[in-house]
Amino acid sequence: MPDSLQRWFTINESAIYLRCSPSTIRNLIHSQAIRASKLGDWDYRIDRLDLDHYLEKRKRVVAPYRKNTHKWVAERHAQNRKSGAR
Repeated sequence: MPDSLQRWFTINESAIYLRCSPSTIRNLIHSQAIRASKLGDWDYRIDRLDLDHYLEKRKRVVAPYRKNTHKWVAERHAQNRKSGAR
C-alpha cells in the first residue's frame, strides 16, 4: 500500500490505491481521464489529488433495486410464482 503521506504514485502504486489493474491506470492516462507526468520513455507519476478527483467525478448515487424494472426480472418473478419457489 502506498505511504499515506506520499503525493506522487507510480502506475503500480496508483493501481493499488484505486484497487484496479496497472493496465486500467495506463488506459486512464492514455484516454486522458487522469493526468500524469512522464519521466523518460516509460515511467509515469500520478498525483494523488488527480486520482481522488477522478473518483469524485465518477461518484454517484446508485438507485436501489426495484422489482419489475426490467422485463426479465418480471418474467423470473412470474416463473417463481408459478413454480412456488422463492
